[in-house]
Amino acid sequence: MDSPSFKVTQTPQGETVFSFLQPLDFQHAQPLWESIVQSLRRAPPSKLILDFESISTLDSSGFALIRLLKRHCETHGIPLDHRAIPSGAEYFVRFLDTPLPPSTPAEDSSMAARVSSLGGIVRNKTSEWYDLIRFIGDFFISTGSTLHHFRRFRWREVLYYVQLSGADAMPIVFLLSFLLGLVMAFQGAVQLRQFGANIFVADLLSLAMTRELGPVFTAVILAGRSGSAFAAEIGTMKVNEEVDALVVMGFDITKFLVLPKVIALSLCGPLLTMLANASSIVGGIVVGILSLDLTAASFVQEVYSILTLTDVFGGLAKSLVFSILVALIGCFRGLQAEKGADSVGRQTTSAVVSGIFLIILADAVFTILYHIFDL
Repeated sequence: MDSPSFKVTQTPQGETVFSFLQPLDFQHAQPLWESIVQSLRRAPPSKLILDFESISTLDSSGFALIRLLKRHCETHGIPLDHRAIPSGAEYFVRFLDTPLPPSTPAEDSSMAARVSSLGGIVRNKTSEWYDLIRFIGDFFISTGSTLHHFRRFRWREVLYYVQLSGADAMPIVFLLSFLLGLVMAFQGAVQLRQFGANIFVADLLSLAMTRELGPVFTAVILAGRSGSAFAAEIGTMKVNEEVDALVVMGFDITKFLVLPKVIALSLCGPLLTMLANASSIVGGIVVGILSLDLTAASFVQEVYSILTLTDVFGGLAKSLVFSILVALIGCFRGLQAEKGADSVGRQTTSAVVSGIFLIILADAVFTILYHIFDL
């Protein structure tokens, strides 16, 4: 049955030919599709041929119509072919004939997908650790080179980061450590008061803060404050291609960007740890005076009698290592940033998380070493 939009003919081989008489455009595609479907339902052909000889206009609506016809023929098992395709549309029509890749059932590919995902994670983590080890190696090489050119190093840059990471961090370190000492002293007093051992709150607080909590607590603050700042600063320079410009000009990136930050934070870490220890003891004194009937002099005397130089310097050694790790991981994550603002945010977050992880890991190593050497 012919239609004003197309003509239906039969070939001697039994093929059905649809010859389009109107342009396959937005105006004619919808009614043409309805007419074609009715014709196909009345007399399903053994093979369908689309003839474009009488038309010259074929837009996206026409391609969509051809795609629908192809799906209809595939569903009903009807072979489909084309004839006299316009030269400008031949590529697109042939592209529509490209068979879609067969979909693999989810059940069959689930194990392979899991293995592939696990392999990708292992590969990425291995590459990341390799880059970190190489970065640390470059840092030590740059440090050795700096020792030979001590006067030519950028010491003003170091003082700038000391101000930024150390002096500006003193208020928050003092406040949080004071509150931590306040809480620890109060919680310890609740138990020790039952045995009349109020004075031993000073022992508990001073040893815990000096050997363990002071260095770790300060390092966590530095990781959230300075490590993230280093990662964001270098990451932004990476996005703005400033790092590439420095490399082109012949600067050693590790010596120029990383080393001043690491030196500054290694100086600030032990000093801030001493401030944290002192402020926590001040918090303990406040609790001792208000709740334990202790005097400031007796509290300080007990702290002086229980602490040794091993306790103090052991905590400071921890804080030094923690500070170096925080600075290194912050700079490393910054250099890993890619060309995008979202990458800077991800690497900044990763700098904080990785810094805290390395702090806890290093603290565990220190604990084992101190136990082995009975320190």
